[in-house]
Amino acid sequence: MEDLKKFRELFLSFQIDAVGPEVKACLDRGTAPKAFLACCQECMEEVGGKFDTGEYYLPELVVAGEMFKDVSERIKPLLKTGDSTSTGTLVLGTPQGDIHHLGKDIFKVLAEASGFTVHDLGVDVPAASFVDKVEATGATILGMSALITAAFEPMGEVLRLLDEKGLRQMVRVIIGGGVTTREMADRIGADAQTRDAYEGLKIVRTFTGTGE
Repeated sequence: MEDLKKFRELFLSFQIDAVGPEVKACLDRGTAPKAFLACCQECMEEVGGKFDTGEYYLPELVVAGEMFKDVSERIKPLLKTGDSTSTGTLVLGTPQGDIHHLGKDIFKVLAEASGFTVHDLGVDVPAASFVDKVEATGATILGMSALITAAFEPMGEVLRLLDEKGLRQMVRVIIGGGVTTREMADRIGADAQTRDAYEGLKIVRTFTGTGE
């Protein structure tokens, strides 16, 4: 990622006005759009880690989130497959008790670029809201992301509510995030688990039969 060295430095020094022009300069030099997502993921993980240890506070987290949003909007058109047909409908969010959104946001960009219709509920989402959105949209995939263990119980509650409403058999559930494990996914009854947004995209593509 030598060609993204300056971009990384600007991002990690929160130079929000300089990040956009640097993205354009890198793209003009031929930098692959997906490379920005990988670099952003590393940068946001570093910012998030310092937030968790108390070195950074909410303002830094907010600015980093805005920079990622700007970058993703610039490169999203370059990631599109060119097929306007929807690959599938997906409900996405971070469960109640957790406000982390990095992995979720990167996965959303990749999923939308691959043709999925994504309903992003945001962060700190109550279990019932996930189920209500699945029911309202007819989504066949539900994705939940978490970076703290406090989200495990709400994730389990989402699966229980899907069962109660008779929706579970119609919906494939994938969970992701740094604290999730395959064992935890099995325990709550999820269909798949990953800690990587790119792998997550491959998984949901297999769910819909559009994988490579």
